Amino acid sequence: MKKMKINIIFKAGIPSAQKKGGGDLIVSKMLYESLKKREDVEVYFNGSPKNGPYDILHFHSLGDVFFKYVKSGDKIVFTAHVIPETMVGSAILAEKWENIFSQYLLFFYNQADVVIAVSILEAEKLKEMGVKSKIAIIPNGVDLSLFKKDKDLRDTTRREFGIKDDEIVILSVGHMIKRKGFDTFANIAKKLPNYKFVWVGGIPFSVFSGGYSEIKKIQENPPLNMILPGTYYHKELNKFYNMADIFFFPSRQENFSMAILEAAAVGLPLILRDLEEYKEPLAPNYIAGTEENFVEKVKLLAEDKNLREEYSQRAKYIAEKYNIERTTEEAVKIYQSLLEIQ
Repeated sequence: MKKMKINIIFKAGIPSAQKKGGGDLIVSKMLYESLKKREDVEVYFNGSPKNGPYDILHFHSLGDVFFKYVKSGDKIVFTAHVIPETMVGSAILAEKWENIFSQYLLFFYNQADVVIAVSILEAEKLKEMGVKSKIAIIPNGVDLSLFKKDKDLRDTTRREFGIKDDEIVILSVGHMIKRKGFDTFANIAKKLPNYKFVWVGGIPFSVFSGGYSEIKKIQENPPLNMILPGTYYHKELNKFYNMADIFFFPSRQENFSMAILEAAAVGLPLILRDLEEYKEPLAPNYIAGTEENFVEKVKLLAEDKNLREEYSQRAKYIAEKYNIERTTEEAVKIYQSLLEIQ
């Protein structure tokens, strides 16, 4: 049987992604690595146009890279990592240029044969925007061979950061921006000085990041019990998940967070902001909280080992459900349908 020739295409759009990788790069790379294991696919990552023609061009980013690859008649798939709401709280004055940004997104998404939304809610938002292309829903997937529980890694990472074995560590991973709730995380850390709080990530857009002045003040003078290791490569994050006892993710808007899946794969109980986008894919396997009761939720989980174990098992169920091998199979079905392969 002839193999499908797939080109996974990504070009970083922000400085932090160019250096260490953002969620969209991680998702595209993981799909690429998963497709490489299959016998029915010949896959490239940013493969040269000279190596074409390709059966499918699967874009994970927008902009000039699109015009570099696309020719008339190409089969095009876009994974919609970005919708207008994604930018609010991520970049300054995003509310002012949200309509312009919507039109920019629409131009690219409407060139596609299929647009992949990572959640039901995102699919609805894409339709509301005016996307006319076919929309399919495939959640992000997690690599269970990369993110897994490791007692030795837990011990060595705690020693690296001067954290005692019996201390409770609350972790978050993501950009230091208003949208991700970095300000909330720091505020809760300040109110709960008996626990260690660790945020892994950096400021993506420098002075143009959402809430930059507030975020920068926290970064320069964090609560005494808060550790800010900085930005790490994706493959290095497993040590932080293993170091922690609880994953606290107070993000104000998400499409389908990779960090949640990675934390779940290591078995961390999850405390997430009470957002509509989490309910269908993740409920009832996390603890939902609000600005008003996050302190109570974190404290309850931190002080109840049995409850942590219960939600650790619930988290593992999430990770199994969104195993990268399962989500890759769904992508392959889309490729096959576009190529009319039975």
